[in-house]
Amino acid sequence: MLPAIASRIATAMVTLFIVTFVVFALLCALPGEPQGGDDASRPLPPEYRAALRAQYHLDEPWPARYGRWVTDLLRGELGTSFSAQQPVAAMLKERFPVSAGLNALALLAMLGIAVPLGILSAARPDGPWDRAGWIATTALYAVPVFWTALLLQWLFAIRLGWLPLSGISTDGARHPSAGFAFADAAWHLVLPAACLASGGLAYVSRFVRTNIVESTAGEGGRAARARGLSMLQYAARHGVVQAVVPLLTLAGFLIPRLVGGSLLIEAIFNVPGLGSLLFDSILSRDLPVVLALTLLSGLATLFGTTLSDVLILWLDPRVRHAR
Repeated sequence: MLPAIASRIATAMVTLFIVTFVVFALLCALPGEPQGGDDASRPLPPEYRAALRAQYHLDEPWPARYGRWVTDLLRGELGTSFSAQQPVAAMLKERFPVSAGLNALALLAMLGIAVPLGILSAARPDGPWDRAGWIATTALYAVPVFWTALLLQWLFAIRLGWLPLSGISTDGARHPSAGFAFADAAWHLVLPAACLASGGLAYVSRFVRTNIVESTAGEGGRAARARGLSMLQYAARHGVVQAVVPLLTLAGFLIPRLVGGSLLIEAIFNVPGLGSLLFDSILSRDLPVVLALTLLSGLATLFGTTLSDVLILWLDPRVRHAR
């Protein structure tokens, strides 16, 4: 088991190196130069531009600059932002909890809805619940995420007034404790999390449904029916357990999908997380911030896939012995 894990981690590191190399090359190939200061639309004075190029070694060939960035990274340094003139590590530390909370809420909402829906659909394949669930989740998957976000904002924030429209805190609110501030932030993240989770409901629920249906068609399903269990009872008690290992494989790919989807969601809902920071950094050609966020996103992706592989090796002896 340990050699398989070590091989998976080594492959992940090589993949991460290739990703950062390609992103660095593409950003350096774009026309224009990085912008400095808070106002990226204002032209820089020539003397400030020359100082900026000398400070960040922009006159050097991009392979040399990439090697310098890798060397700094190995020393634990992520560089300084071109536009904010702040350490990139401090910027990531400030915004990471917001994005982590948003993605955690979205993942919980997705699994909390998709798994029970998959169980109900598997209890009676091609029945009313199965067809209704397939239509509803497929419709959510087909709708563009920005349209879903605008619809949720109009319905629940503007029309009904149940949820906040944007941001992560109530304007002018003074929270007596950290608990109230956390609750206020979580309340503001309900709509972004629901929007982020909506696209994944279709394939997660159908994935659970398919695996449970396949398990009920085997000897376990026939034995359960012989004991007088209904298909719903069998699906809830035993089918989910048999679908855990395949679901772990899918969960490894849910994390990168949520991380990528939060880029647009945070911009629409004005959430000050890593996604909105990446969006602004790409527009201003802030290379250190873009590279650090690419590295963080790649680490999250590789962590999710590696964790799912390790859990599958641990839970399924057949896969462990095959390797």
